[in-house]
Amino acid sequence: MLQVCGVSHSFAERRVLDDVSFDVPSGVLTGLLGPNGAGKTTLMRVMFGVIDAIAGETRWEGRSVTTADRRRWGYMPQERGLYPAMPAGEQLVFLARLHGVGRADATRSARSLMEELGLADRWSDRPDKLSGGMQQRLQLAAALVHDPEVIVLDEPFAGLDPVAVAELSATLVERVHAGRTVVFSSHQLDLVQDLCESIVMLDVGRTVLEGRVADLRASSGRRQLRLTITGTDRTWLAAFPEVTVVEDRADDLRLDLPQGTDPLAVLDAARAVGLVSDFGLDLPTLSQLFMAAAGAMAEVA
Repeated sequence: MLQVCGVSHSFAERRVLDDVSFDVPSGVLTGLLGPNGAGKTTLMRVMFGVIDAIAGETRWEGRSVTTADRRRWGYMPQERGLYPAMPAGEQLVFLARLHGVGRADATRSARSLMEELGLADRWSDRPDKLSGGMQQRLQLAAALVHDPEVIVLDEPFAGLDPVAVAELSATLVERVHAGRTVVFSSHQLDLVQDLCESIVMLDVGRTVLEGRVADLRASSGRRQLRLTITGTDRTWLAAFPEVTVVEDRADDLRLDLPQGTDPLAVLDAARAVGLVSDFGLDLPTLSQLFMAAAGAMAEVA
């Protein structure tokens, strides 16, 4: 298990991490989530030893992480760190060799990863001649080519189209199923909602939410009723003052229902004033949970 224990860090007078603690168990895909500026990149640099925290530490298998431990890890920075003029395949082999992998095994791993990530025909291409999405895939391959036991990825889905997101997600899930420890950061909360099993949410350097996604969403005590309803009459909602309109666009209406509100009563009231062609009951999204948690923490502060 990878553990972050009471990590704090500042740049000059600005505190960017404030006593952050959480666990990343093996075999569970963990997302480090939060808006831009929340402290995610700084925390990942601390975890990987790129910068030293002013307090706290990173632990691996119950002890303080060593340089030797980190040599067996894979790290994908947010800023691309590829050699622009070195051919893609040759570059992966070189990076694997730096981690102590023999040439034959390094070549085999590089070819396998490039096939897996849709780069099989790009072996001899220079990274600076690849599209942004392909560079992102190659950067991921560079983090995985030595078969690391811990994988730390900073914004791996940034700038990718939906197909690429699905393909990279499958790659990460495969590593998790193989027992690897995987943590990645993202500011696109709802994009990765169905990918993460466990999350840690940061805001202005503090932990605002942590746990398994399914448990967090189910324990929120709130549900959302989706309605596709003809007409613009919303006066019927006055009978439900506790209900909050989350979204109201054209014929699509989304309502937040607090605990104790009968969704069937709300549905019947809607059907009394218009044609309801579709409806459903959902749990709150990660974005909505974050807004509620961050708002509650701000009130306490």
